[in-house]
Amino acid sequence: MTTSTGPAPYYNDRGWDIKRFGIVDGINIYSRGLRGCYGVTPFERVSFRSGLGGSHVSCLFGKSISFSKENGSLQSYFSVPPIPDLNFILVGKGEQGPNCGQIVASFICDNPDCGKVHYSVSHCDRKECPLCYNHWLTGETNSIVERILSEEAKKKHQGKRLVHIIVSVNEEDYPVTHGELNMVIRDAYKYIKSKGVLGGVMIIHPFRATDYAKKKAREAGKKTWQWIREQERPEIYYRYAPHFHLICYIDWLEPPEAGEKFIYKTKTDGSGHVINLLDKGEKEVKSLIAYLLSHTGCLKNDDDGMLHSERWFGSCAYNQLHIEKDEEEGYEGEELHCKVCGERLVSKWTWFRRWYEAVQYGDIDKPQYWNEIKWALFGEGPGPPPSEEDKKKYLI
Repeated sequence: MTTSTGPAPYYNDRGWDIKRFGIVDGINIYSRGLRGCYGVTPFERVSFRSGLGGSHVSCLFGKSISFSKENGSLQSYFSVPPIPDLNFILVGKGEQGPNCGQIVASFICDNPDCGKVHYSVSHCDRKECPLCYNHWLTGETNSIVERILSEEAKKKHQGKRLVHIIVSVNEEDYPVTHGELNMVIRDAYKYIKSKGVLGGVMIIHPFRATDYAKKKAREAGKKTWQWIREQERPEIYYRYAPHFHLICYIDWLEPPEAGEKFIYKTKTDGSGHVINLLDKGEKEVKSLIAYLLSHTGCLKNDDDGMLHSERWFGSCAYNQLHIEKDEEEGYEGEELHCKVCGERLVSKWTWFRRWYEAVQYGDIDKPQYWNEIKWALFGEGPGPPPSEEDKKKYLI
């Protein structure tokens, strides 16, 4: 046990005085916001040197940690409780799904004399996947913009403003289970509607960036979460602090009052005027939404999709606002062509239904690439499998 001879600073393992970052001794740890946190400081481990037992403290993953302080025969314990059901991670910072990123057989030339197999990279399409994240981000951004700026939405809210509002949860009300999170979201809807919000989309943010991360991002000339996402260990630059970003249509807003369960603020310009996003171009609105989605969270290993990163509410809920979408009849996507003979490509199972039995019963001759077709359809063939180099040559 290390002894203290005076009001010495507290250091982490990189030599920083952590009192400068708002962390004090074990007596005050709980009250200063380590409750269920994911990372209060930008450091992986913190060492306390004032009579506290246990040399390292980590709150990055919501683990239970005990502290002890001895005073003669007296020993007191202080616990940092976990977040049991809400194992949040940043979108795009999880694991790839099964087979995601692998080169797989997807198309076969529709020319029965050819039958060259073409390939594509498989995708799990999960938002936590590092490979699929950008595709998810683009799709969700476009979907939100199309709905919130649709002619139907504008007509329904004629004469109203579209604004960006941030709703924060009081620290003592931070949810620690999935059920609590849903209750907090429902209460947030009621609260913000009582202030004059009509409806819109809510984007859930589980984390807030540390002051250290904000400082480093400014020094790098980047947005805070852009900088955090680029780091090898992004989780050490943010802490658990759930809040909600709303892109919503409003009437006149009632101001927040002291002692309320939530606090909100509306984004303003340099003169203090509320920014009406309807006065901005679609490109600027899309950029804002993409940035907000870039640092939303997802539950680790959420295979059932229990947590939706964005939720529509009020006058913009799906049962309140119906958007007519143009559908191009018969359109099935861009037509692809064989890199060998130039004929149209079809999915491998379309080719199977169209040609396989005809080849098997001798109605037509075997295509030039019959062996490769067998490997594509059944994982085996009369000859060796296609090489990885050949697959890459015929990647679509």
